Amino acid sequence: MKKRIHFKSFEDDLAQRLKKPEFRKAFEYESAIVALAQKIAELRDAQHLKQAELAAKLGVTQQFVSQLETGRSRNLSLQTLIKIAVSLGRDVQITFPKSTHPALKIH
Repeated sequence: MKKRIHFKSFEDDLAQRLKKPEFRKAFEYESAIVALAQKIAELRDAQHLKQAELAAKLGVTQQFVSQLETGRSRNLSLQTLIKIAVSLGRDVQITFPKSTHPALKIH
């Protein structure tokens, strides 16, 4: 008799992995990066700008803008973030909401 293989759903697997503090910390960090990347792309698109046009406004390469919008740029400075916001006609607003996972704070 063959052994049955049981597949977990993505949601079940993720819920299980999120129980581990190290995984949750990494997941939340990556989620924040992806959310910022998506917001930059969304705002650029709303302005009907191509990546190359935003890059020209920022004085950077199109490849840099692409890295920003795909979350591959890991060392985004506050200065660069402000330049991006100004180039897109926006302000920067940073909040520090209370953590729902105090054990996962970065030291």
